[in-house]
Amino acid sequence: MAIKRKVEEDDIEPKAKSLRSSEPRNNDAISPPSQPQPPLTARPSSSVASRSSHSSSSVIALTNREKRQYKYKESMAILNYQLYCIAKRALASPISRTGSYTHLVDTYQQQAAYLKRLYCKTYGDVAVFGIGDCGQLGCGQGIDESYSPRVVVGLRGMEVGALALGGLHTLVLTERGEVYSFGCNDEGALGGIVVDEGFQPCKVEGFVPSAFGPNGAGLSSRDVVTFEERERQVGLANIVQIVAGETTSLALSEDGDVYMWGSYRDKEGRAFRHLPPPDDDRVPTGRKDMSQLSPDESVDMYMPPRGAQDWPLHLCLDKKAKDISAGDGWGAAILEDETIVTWGVGTSGEMAREVPVLDKKTPMKVVISEFLTPKPPTWNGLSGKKKVAAISCGAYHLLAIVRECGMNVYGSGLNQYGQLGLGDNVNRNKLTKIEFFEGRSIVKCEGGAHFSCFVNNTGKELYCCGRGDYGQLGISLEQPESGSFETTPIRVPLVYTIQKSKVTDPKGNCIIESDIVEEDQPEIEQISCGSSHVLVLTKDGDVYSWGFAEFGACGQGKRDTDIMRPKKMEAKLANAQGAKYKIKFVCGGGQHSAMVVSTDSRESGGES
Repeated sequence: MAIKRKVEEDDIEPKAKSLRSSEPRNNDAISPPSQPQPPLTARPSSSVASRSSHSSSSVIALTNREKRQYKYKESMAILNYQLYCIAKRALASPISRTGSYTHLVDTYQQQAAYLKRLYCKTYGDVAVFGIGDCGQLGCGQGIDESYSPRVVVGLRGMEVGALALGGLHTLVLTERGEVYSFGCNDEGALGGIVVDEGFQPCKVEGFVPSAFGPNGAGLSSRDVVTFEERERQVGLANIVQIVAGETTSLALSEDGDVYMWGSYRDKEGRAFRHLPPPDDDRVPTGRKDMSQLSPDESVDMYMPPRGAQDWPLHLCLDKKAKDISAGDGWGAAILEDETIVTWGVGTSGEMAREVPVLDKKTPMKVVISEFLTPKPPTWNGLSGKKKVAAISCGAYHLLAIVRECGMNVYGSGLNQYGQLGLGDNVNRNKLTKIEFFEGRSIVKCEGGAHFSCFVNNTGKELYCCGRGDYGQLGISLEQPESGSFETTPIRVPLVYTIQKSKVTDPKGNCIIESDIVEEDQPEIEQISCGSSHVLVLTKDGDVYSWGFAEFGACGQGKRDTDIMRPKKMEAKLANAQGAKYKIKFVCGGGQHSAMVVSTDSRESGGES
């Protein structure tokens, strides 16, 4: 079934169409906060070969979940010792009256939360809802839509800990560190699956690290082994994070390696990908049979950097990564030193650096060096390295939370709907400080297609800006006019009764901030933006959703209208034995959504 409702094509430069929802969105869990000084450092092995040489140690012999538990305890011990050292030095001097101690505590809490999210997930089953015409619900060919959450039978008992949803595909991360995928595969986004559409979950294989990555030794080392030997020794990587773009999938391993499969599509619909590492000798043209090309095709069209990446490719960064995010045709990562890099085919400023024109005349060597090679962004009016605590890629814009004197928020990229929150609708090609958030202690940021959401450190203050004509800002009483937007962030309470007598414009902002009852606001545990809808998971386990609801992506049952204000999801789920599910993780995609659900008896985080 073709998707009938799509966002207008004048949102961005004209883009060649394929079988895609026009408003993609990746999302994964809350982006990691920064670390106290001295920085917390991971301890992976120093080379690809050395990973296997330590196989006799007790840590490597453990299961992936046990290794993550060990890593969590080790990292928390280091973090606690760092806090002790900093406090000891501070208390040896006269007590300062500045806010430095408050900032230190906030930083510690954020880093502890990051470590828990990374290593101590709660595992369970998967429930999906929304459009599924390309298999993105994973429920088989007979189910192409669901207006309320339904459990994916093929994933029952798989102990899923995280999800990532793209335009028309879904990624699943299990407690074993394995990745499964389903949905549209016409650009390789499912990874290693030979069909165009995968209606049932299939495992993604081929996560083989290169000697040229941050954990590698390079060709100068005598430890370098052949690809086949590395594949045999390493097997499947212990993946700890997954994210999805429109036709792109990214994964982060426990060792800080980043893997990519799928493709980055430019405004003309051309597919690009990274060059394989020099020691990856898999067929560069992928799974397509070169003997079956049509007369108007050539082998060059499928040689990197063109074409789709059919299996996970190690993206060789200079340093280990600690967090990743993906936009429409680009990606970003926070590195171990808390700097960031961006890459892809972004041409609207989303990569926060100057790039040349990208068209049919652009030489491939320029595409490789200026677009596909990960590089640091530029900062407006700032010099030196910035300590980045969290990132989120919207479809065509980048959001970053930076640890300075407190937490500040920066944005770059497409801004025609004010999604950067800068008070105007002018695009930016440098990360620019969002002055509105000065002193508001923002710790979570999420980008949708053309809107953004932010949450402060109490978890009770949510702000939104950008496009709102589908209700994705959560501030209106009635459906806003087409293309309406807010350029300055607006407070969005989850619990709020609009007094119609005070409303002058029911299609505009109907929230009076002074009328918000603060004690009624639930604490936000996680927030996820789909293309044009929002899902919020509270500490109490409730889910609120709002925005584009025509195909059920909000999980509120069949509707003819979009949802203008945050609405609690009332759907009740139970397993085959009748035990009620609790919601542990939410994720929004193009026009579908998914949740990790668990019964009390199956809660199995890192410490439980």
